[in-house]
Amino acid sequence: MEIIFDSQNPSTELSIILLDWSCRESFHTLECLSKQNIPRESYEVIWVEYYGRRARWIEIEIQKAGREGRRPPVDRWVVMGMPMDVCYHKHLMFNAGILAAKGRIAALCDSDAIIMPTFAGSIIESFKEPGIVLHIDEVRNIDERFYPFKHPSVEDIIGEGCVNWNGRATTGLDDTEDRLHSLNYGACMAALRRDMIEAGGADEHMDYLGHICGAYELTFRLVNSGKKEVWHEKEFIYHVWHPGTDGRRNHIGPHDGRNVSTTALEGKRNGRIMPLVENQTIRKLRLSPDEILYAPLLAQAVPDEEIPLWRYKAFEENKPKRNAVLTDGLRKHPLVNARLVYAFTKMLIKQFYMKAKKFSRNPRSAGDIWKKVLRSRDFFLKMGQYNAYTFDRCRECIKEVASSGASDFAIYGTGEVAEVICAMAKGSTVKVRAVYDSVPDGRFLDFDVMPVETINDYKGKIIVASLIAVDEKIETLKRLGVDKGRIVVL
Repeated sequence: MEIIFDSQNPSTELSIILLDWSCRESFHTLECLSKQNIPRESYEVIWVEYYGRRARWIEIEIQKAGREGRRPPVDRWVVMGMPMDVCYHKHLMFNAGILAAKGRIAALCDSDAIIMPTFAGSIIESFKEPGIVLHIDEVRNIDERFYPFKHPSVEDIIGEGCVNWNGRATTGLDDTEDRLHSLNYGACMAALRRDMIEAGGADEHMDYLGHICGAYELTFRLVNSGKKEVWHEKEFIYHVWHPGTDGRRNHIGPHDGRNVSTTALEGKRNGRIMPLVENQTIRKLRLSPDEILYAPLLAQAVPDEEIPLWRYKAFEENKPKRNAVLTDGLRKHPLVNARLVYAFTKMLIKQFYMKAKKFSRNPRSAGDIWKKVLRSRDFFLKMGQYNAYTFDRCRECIKEVASSGASDFAIYGTGEVAEVICAMAKGSTVKVRAVYDSVPDGRFLDFDVMPVETINDYKGKIIVASLIAVDEKIETLKRLGVDKGRIVVL
């Protein structure tokens, strides 16, 4: 760990922490941050490099700023010097940035995003509201014409190829069912630095190595501690396509099939505040006065004894075969019958229809058609993983009910997930007693669908048959008088 540049500027309001693992080809985010509409003294920029690269562009701009007598593009440049055969660990980089920060507020931000001049000021202004965790959503364009980076305008980005803009805001902000996946929780998160430290910083558990990671796990724990999650409704950052946006040559930890860490989700669900693995240096800062200097602490931040466990070679040796993704989820289950196969097929057909609608949009060329084919292939692989995960979680829920000694359970919800649960219950020691839904509509399989308002007439376990809008469904059950201990979620 080495601080190769420090502007020695005093403490400020906002520390913006940006990460690189020798992958950034363009440094336009730093250019954007040099053009904010508030005094440069109000915020600082911290660049954390995981491996050993010293980006030439940053070096040149620091020298140029010195000659011209202006603030450099970065105020603190940390090079961690990790071995190149070790998987990147964003959470360790987050903690290095938090340790290096001098601002009252710390923002963990996508380091290849286009940022508006109002960005830093909007964050500072938001923290006039006490006790919050702030997120800023990211507008994304997947058209490959923007690569290599060509400094597109916002109008270009929200045009052809944009996947989440409704004309006034991101589509995720309007989502009332599944904001967890429609909003980009990994784009930009900000909180008071002292709040981050008091929560133990970012969790350095091995499940967060590589691609399945993000500041959202810290958000979940801060919310558990009593902080309010807030999404800015007018400020956005912007991202255009480049190779490797979905990860490459990295470890992929446990996730829900849509790249949200299940380890983080479990922490969100069980109310945990502290990390599973706390950085030893963050812990020292948490338990000691704020006057401790960041520089000596940074030198101790890397857990050297853990590094051999993070090598790519170790992951490759234990990597499951890719062609088993679709079938493995089925083989694990106690019953593979016609109904279960039907439910699985129905899920794939629905997913295929959604993808086919996008595929049918007018392609510009034969090359564009081929790109769509390749993307469709990747889509189905991901859907296979997602469906296998769904099957696995259904199986675990049934096991949880059986282990409680119950002979039956009820289901809240209808649809493909409920079909899977019913099919699996046929071969288990526990049976489905009843099916409830917020909008009861006749029959579901062998059951009359009962209105959820009557669910408390049943006194056993209730499985919430959904992977989206789960929190809302739990709140509905609690409002109707169902004890938390009776609720089982996927």
